[in-house]
Amino acid sequence: MNKNNILLLIGFVILSGCASYNAQYKEGEEVDIPYPPNSDIEKSFYLIGDVGYSPIGGKSDGLLSLESYLKTARETSGDYLVFLGDNIYPTGMPAEGSEFRPIAENHLDAQIDVAEQFEGKTIFIPGNHDYYNENLVNVEREKKYIEDALEDKDIWEPKVGCAVESKEISDDIQLLIIDSQWYLAKWDEIPTVNSDCDQIKTRKEFFIEIESQFKKNQDKTIIVVMHHPLFTNGVHGGQYAAIKHLYPTQSNFPIPVLASLASLIRTSGGVSAQDRQNSRYQELADRMATLAVASKAERILFASGHEHTLQYIVNEGVRQIVSGSGSKSGYVTLSNDGLFSYGGNGFARMDVMKDGSSWVQFYGFEDGKHKLLYTKKAIEESKVYNVDSLPSDFPAFAKANIYTDDRTDKSDAFEGLWGKKYRDLYGIEINAKVAVLDTLKGGLKVMRAGGGHQTRSLRLQDSKGKEYNLRALKKSAVQFLQTTVFKDQSVEEGFKGSAAEDLLYDFYTAAHPYGALAVPELSESLGIYHTNPEIYYVPKQKALGNYNFDYGDELYMLVERPEDNFKDLQSFGKPDDIHSTADVFEKLAQDEKYKIDQDSYVRARMFDMLLGDWDRHQDQWRWSEFELDNGNHIFKPIPRDRDQVFSNFDGAVFATLRTLIGITKQFATYNDNLDNVKWFNTAATYLDRSLAKEADREVWLEQARFIQNNLTDAEIEAAFRNLPAEIYVNPTTQDIINSMKDRRANLVDIAERYYKVLSRLAIVTGTDKDDIIDIERIEKGKTRVTVYRNKGGERADVVLDRIYDKTDTKEIWIYALDDEDIIHATDKAGNPIKVRVIGGQDNDIYDLEEGRAITLFDHQSKENTFTSIADATKRTTDAYGINLYDPRKNIKAYNVLTPAIGFNPDDGIRLGLQNVYTVDGFNRNPHTRVHKFTAGYYFATQGYLIEYQGEFAGIFRNANLLFYGKYTGPTFTENFFGLGNDTANNDDVVDFDFNRVRLSTYAVGAGTVYRGEYGSNLKLTATVRGIEVEDSQDRFIADYAATLSDPEFFDRKWYGDLNATYNYSSFDNPLNPTRGMIFEFDNGIIGNLQEFEDIFYYLKPKLGFHNAVTKNRKLVLRTLAQAHVILGDDFEFYQSAQLGQNTGLRGYRTQRFSGESSFAGTADLRYSFKEFKSGFLPLQIGIFAGGDVGRVWLDGEESKQWHNDYGGGFWINSADAIGATFNLFNGEDGLRFSFQVGFSF
Repeated sequence: MNKNNILLLIGFVILSGCASYNAQYKEGEEVDIPYPPNSDIEKSFYLIGDVGYSPIGGKSDGLLSLESYLKTARETSGDYLVFLGDNIYPTGMPAEGSEFRPIAENHLDAQIDVAEQFEGKTIFIPGNHDYYNENLVNVEREKKYIEDALEDKDIWEPKVGCAVESKEISDDIQLLIIDSQWYLAKWDEIPTVNSDCDQIKTRKEFFIEIESQFKKNQDKTIIVVMHHPLFTNGVHGGQYAAIKHLYPTQSNFPIPVLASLASLIRTSGGVSAQDRQNSRYQELADRMATLAVASKAERILFASGHEHTLQYIVNEGVRQIVSGSGSKSGYVTLSNDGLFSYGGNGFARMDVMKDGSSWVQFYGFEDGKHKLLYTKKAIEESKVYNVDSLPSDFPAFAKANIYTDDRTDKSDAFEGLWGKKYRDLYGIEINAKVAVLDTLKGGLKVMRAGGGHQTRSLRLQDSKGKEYNLRALKKSAVQFLQTTVFKDQSVEEGFKGSAAEDLLYDFYTAAHPYGALAVPELSESLGIYHTNPEIYYVPKQKALGNYNFDYGDELYMLVERPEDNFKDLQSFGKPDDIHSTADVFEKLAQDEKYKIDQDSYVRARMFDMLLGDWDRHQDQWRWSEFELDNGNHIFKPIPRDRDQVFSNFDGAVFATLRTLIGITKQFATYNDNLDNVKWFNTAATYLDRSLAKEADREVWLEQARFIQNNLTDAEIEAAFRNLPAEIYVNPTTQDIINSMKDRRANLVDIAERYYKVLSRLAIVTGTDKDDIIDIERIEKGKTRVTVYRNKGGERADVVLDRIYDKTDTKEIWIYALDDEDIIHATDKAGNPIKVRVIGGQDNDIYDLEEGRAITLFDHQSKENTFTSIADATKRTTDAYGINLYDPRKNIKAYNVLTPAIGFNPDDGIRLGLQNVYTVDGFNRNPHTRVHKFTAGYYFATQGYLIEYQGEFAGIFRNANLLFYGKYTGPTFTENFFGLGNDTANNDDVVDFDFNRVRLSTYAVGAGTVYRGEYGSNLKLTATVRGIEVEDSQDRFIADYAATLSDPEFFDRKWYGDLNATYNYSSFDNPLNPTRGMIFEFDNGIIGNLQEFEDIFYYLKPKLGFHNAVTKNRKLVLRTLAQAHVILGDDFEFYQSAQLGQNTGLRGYRTQRFSGESSFAGTADLRYSFKEFKSGFLPLQIGIFAGGDVGRVWLDGEESKQWHNDYGGGFWINSADAIGATFNLFNGEDGLRFSFQVGFSF
């Protein structure tokens, strides 16, 4: 393929994504569908965005269209008008007195005037222009102006600087209001972000809340309004009008080539956080779309602005309204998922019908009035299950099992690999009570579907308002994969019926299906609160209604939901109130009168270890609250969801995984001991540090002894008689009983070992009120930390008082939290524990007499008082992750071991192994430390290499420290054919070895890297390399050396390399991109450390794009241009600008051409076939064809030759986790086949 053909391909993709202003409709789409006769509208939602650019003294066409419509609309008093953000252009609301303030007020006044004409409820949400430069002050000003004008304090949602607000519109409609700019913003530049928000302080917590909202409202119509659309075919989605390839800006001056390059960068690069291709935006949109699909909620619709267009999109079942042309117009196309688009001003209206269906209409503006452009039935009527054929009478008992025989009958070989677990129990039929919901517990009605990441459940309620969970004993394998592994893409359909699904079903058999039935009686013996699970067979029945589609005719566990209506339950302690863990954290920060009962919590945690229950994250707990006579409030835990007790992950596979990968060590066998207390408790360690912070070693040992002394053999044996009779007589029951008795005997040792793990790091928190924190160094390496409430400048109520011993505790993190705190430190002894103090919001006072081993963290942009810090280290920073107290911040270290295999004719088979050891501690960017070890072996040459890369966060403010090391063995080879563009390759006469050069390399380096938030990084490094060329007399290298006047050519030479590399990459899918960009600029200076005058400069630019060229995004053009330029003559051949198979010319041998400079261009057309199910994993296969063109230059050589090749291949991608590519290219060196297989996790 020559360079002209490549340019033609590039031109093709440049013109293929052009957009238009005109109304466009998908082929076959009806434009104006009338509503069905007798349609009964429950609520209407008027949606208009980006209205902040009305003419002075007037209104935009979009507002005029809405105003015109409202004059003819039906009565709107019960309806909603939502302004979807970007309410003021261009920079939000200026301060009073600013010359731009009147213009901003004009833009708002136009909207306010229309809102005053609207009889229903109006809501304003923010967009990126309202934030402008991450400025929440602008948003606050805008909010106040609107509130005052419309005399409505609830008109702005959500709360400024917060993520989400959920509003129940009716029993059948839920409105979810999201500040999407909150997610996209750079929080390090907004010190007050989240400061006034309830519970949601991180993006992770945001997604947890969205998932919860989708699930709890899945039987309703859920309308999600947010400024940024999940899907768009406008400018922010990478679509441009053809004219933009001539005029990239508002200027009338054409820039034809640069304009196209600018368009490519914008459409593919995602360099702006406001574009759908941006990594942060993509993360938000992909996760939201996946949560919507995974929630099983069938009536979710997203409505957004941002694009200055009207669009209706359905992307893999996710419905998206775009109504952002309230005051501006924009280019738009249909692409593959668009049903309608229009680039003019207008608005959208969504009608939710009483039958569960929803309709959407889009209106433009023409001839001074609104004009209907498009009507679409967006959501069908609710499905109705025909219950008439279901019986009304049921037997009292029914025989049933969890799994059929094909899931439990396994060969000896299978059991040797995967273990026996409790597989047999899942196939045993039990005689279970039949649950008739109309009469059970006095009558239970279904409220909604529930379920966690693997359970299928229903929420039930009795006549007194008490709620129960009805959980199927058969869990969902694909649901687990979707919600925990593939969070950003929908994979459920692909995994259904696969061998991976079968293996996951087998994985679940490591949990005892009926073990939870033994827990209540065991808990009673120890004074631990508990739920009271029961097993039922639930047939399909009329009381299930529409839930008969997915539930019924199987075994279920019924258990109470620990909530307010169960305050009279003895097994919950008959408390004054019951709370979630999130509520408890909030109350602990709120006031010093709230405390955790340390003995109760530690006892419950030791009980977890006795039971082998490893899955104890914060949602597995509820809390009974008791008010004491002195006015204090104490919280005692209610452990719930005991579905992982007695877990038994036996078999060779898990034994091997526990050896290789740290995180799999939590999947242990149930026996007489707990071998790895650290990994077993991974899910709960962050809770233990936050909630048991007053509990020292003696508390943990005392509670272990309490369990030993109060749980008798007879009580253990009696508890297991609560299992179904068919299960109780199974030999596994007695095995568990024996193991529990033996583990009970080891419980003090388990407590001692776990305390050593837990106590290495201590976390102390103040309150959100004024506190005084004393740090006192005392004898023998001990540190006393006392937290008092500050009342009138005096130390008042004690929040915490504890002494830490350095033999146990290596580090203490003290979070003062909000309000104005005083931190004081004294030092009476040496060898102190390392202490980090994090001040939090508001003005904190630091008054330290001594500061050894103390680091102080507080906001850089906010006022704080450092009266005296002695010899403490002060670090002021607005880094959000440092200043935030996040109870979920899981401190951990873990390994990931990844193999790889590849082949090319020069290396032969290549085997690679990479081990990445990651530490997540206090300071993360994005991790605290990463150690990456790589090894490779090349069969054709017996060569090998070993490489190390280390990265350490926050050594230099926002930059990380890098270390590097590399060693290649004496048989490691590269190719060399001589310098120049016309060198010969005679491998048809001589074998490959003739041009192979053995290079032995030692390299060490250090530097820094700055990582941007959106995919960029800048590295500055200094490296020393020692390179030795082997004198191989029967090879080309010997002939080349003979032409040089360098007697030391074969001696090891040492070089210094000062390098700066900027890299930016953004892809919608790393393994199979349909849109993306990579840009790299690598440059530096290399000098011979033995011959100081031998110095040269080099630069290596690279720019590449992926662009879909068809609407269905199946056909993608990949282009790449790369160059290497050397300035100076003092370089060795192995430092030259090289082209070959891995550097731009895939149809040639590696390092085929060497010179002073090089350039290569690549263009491929890639086609992706539809994903299909295989026997094990869902697979997607694609083919590609393309070519390369390139050459090198050398002073004194007058070559005009451009080398080119052509070829193709195919690739395989499985669930975006495993990828393989197979290539066959033809160049001057003949056909070359190569392949590579790798993993993305």
